Amino acid sequence: MSYPCAVFPEEVDLLVSGLRRFPVADIGTPAWFDQNEAILKLTQQSYIEASTNQEEVVKERLVAEDRLPVLVHEMYCVLVWRSRVLPKLLVGDLEATFVLYSVLYYEMNVAAVLETVLYHRNSCEALGGVVLDLIDYCASAVGLLIGMTSCERVEGGGEELLNESGKEEVERMNEQMAFKIGMKCLSILGSLMSNLDVLPLSAASRVTKVHDVPCLVAEILHAKPWLRKRKGIEKFVNDSWKPVYGEEITKVTKTEAQTWFCLFGLLFNESTSRNYEINDFRQREIGKCVGLMNEQLLDQLPALAQLKQFLCTLQMSGNGSGGSKKSDLLLEELPEIKDGLMEEARKFGWSKIVQAHKEIFVDLTQEQLTSVAKRLNAAYNTDLLEKINSGTDDGGHRICSTCKKPAEKRCSKCESVFYCSR
Repeated sequence: MSYPCAVFPEEVDLLVSGLRRFPVADIGTPAWFDQNEAILKLTQQSYIEASTNQEEVVKERLVAEDRLPVLVHEMYCVLVWRSRVLPKLLVGDLEATFVLYSVLYYEMNVAAVLETVLYHRNSCEALGGVVLDLIDYCASAVGLLIGMTSCERVEGGGEELLNESGKEEVERMNEQMAFKIGMKCLSILGSLMSNLDVLPLSAASRVTKVHDVPCLVAEILHAKPWLRKRKGIEKFVNDSWKPVYGEEITKVTKTEAQTWFCLFGLLFNESTSRNYEINDFRQREIGKCVGLMNEQLLDQLPALAQLKQFLCTLQMSGNGSGGSKKSDLLLEELPEIKDGLMEEARKFGWSKIVQAHKEIFVDLTQEQLTSVAKRLNAAYNTDLLEKINSGTDDGGHRICSTCKKPAEKRCSKCESVFYCSR
């Protein structure tokens, strides 16, 4: 049986082995653009492999070549660039904004690769000490996501988009990318919390004592960033908002389910519960999640019945524990990636970085714009992924969602997926 692919198997090894860490100053260089394209191809291929039940070659090579720490470093590199360099590039008029988009998409694509491959236990274990940096990154992105749930600019539309300036356009795109990254970080956190026992001991302490992830997840469950009401009810599925009707409104999305299981993993994990003090505030914040656990949720996620019983007991147990719990760790690892990037950029000179990136991303000649546009257009050709998501082959024929054979029967519930038999 032939499967679709964005990258031939023999190319995967070359793309993975070529991944390396870039300093902030090197963003936008030819070598960085080469890696940008490589990350995009690996993102597409990993998604195709996971969605079509193929052997996950990208995941295996990333683990074997020890490249997962490199991906975490690259996310932080763009995060530092977005916070320290991008605002200074938006001072003047911007004629071509698509070059700046490539940097924003780079961070989201790296997050997408991690979201896919960290579903597996051995991938989480392969992170090693870098998992502390990843926990910090995800906690920050999820915290930002809570504040964005009521922001109307997450998904704009109408005449306002036609009249906005280049600066406003980039700011809007930056906000959209931050939202999508936050949603992916929810999935990443869910995978990490489900595999806490194979992570370094400092990970549990980081989760409970530094970021208070159980309360953070409880807040996300109430904020429901995957759901919004505009002209109708919409849900965030496959990186886009889609209108839902009837029974689809109560259907649990993938991200929502992973968030619930993230809370489940945190509260029932021995290493976190041993060092996590349930005080009055935490008892109140986490306990109120029981109000969200209706019959429709438990019918779709029956494993959460144990969590509901625990939350009910927590609500009725009176005051939380009084004293703070001491950590079992005498020596604790600390994240290093962000501080290292900031120090490296400081030594190079922030003003030099801004000036160099202004020449790369803002002050471009027409020939440079044409060259970059052709390169990005070829790299971001997503026709293959659209075929995979639409359930058609190269000839536009309908294919079975499970075995990829010609299909005639449509799913009676979602009416978008086809199968070759009942």
